[in-house]
Amino acid sequence: LGVASHRLPRCTGNRTAGPCLPNALEFSGELMTGIRIAVTGTPGTGKTTFCSVSNHRTTTVEEIAATHGCLGEVEDDGSAPIDVERLVNTIIWPEGEILLVDGHLSHLLPVDAIILIRCHPSVLKQRLSQRDYSESKIEENVECELIGVISAECLERPCFEMDSAIGIEAMIANAERWITDGFKPIRPNEGIDWIGQIHGDD
Repeated sequence: LGVASHRLPRCTGNRTAGPCLPNALEFSGELMTGIRIAVTGTPGTGKTTFCSVSNHRTTTVEEIAATHGCLGEVEDDGSAPIDVERLVNTIIWPEGEILLVDGHLSHLLPVDAIILIRCHPSVLKQRLSQRDYSESKIEENVECELIGVISAECLERPCFEMDSAIGIEAMIANAERWITDGFKPIRPNEGIDWIGQIHGDD
């Protein structure tokens, strides 16, 4: 099998994460205490804003990858390849009560739960157009959001999917209740179907 390499900030990746345990991660032969929560979503949906407002300790996939020697050099398009497969098999989590992992690849890591932030494709396109992204990269990420690529990769762990349109305060409050309740229910709501909302029954 080839190396699973992914680039930031593109919305790509195959699921390679390890097993989930409710209160700790047994990884690389060690029992890692604490709760690791991926805050994921297509680039531009509001992951970093969510993490910055949260009271929990936060790190990023890029920081973790750099620490473990799994981050390549930044290339001309501004992306940095991440060897996700190697990272999954070498990561050592920092100790702590709750750790949020910010990044659109965070759900591929061995985490306990996932917070998935969604954004209407038309709003996302406006946001990404304000970044130094090529037109093709904007379209790629908007399409990923439209068809729910990341949502489809989050089916094996507790996952709370939220529309960023409800506002940051509501997202934080909803997420805190879910975390406090021990990630129950495992999927508090149905996944967001942008295609259905945009096109209806057509």
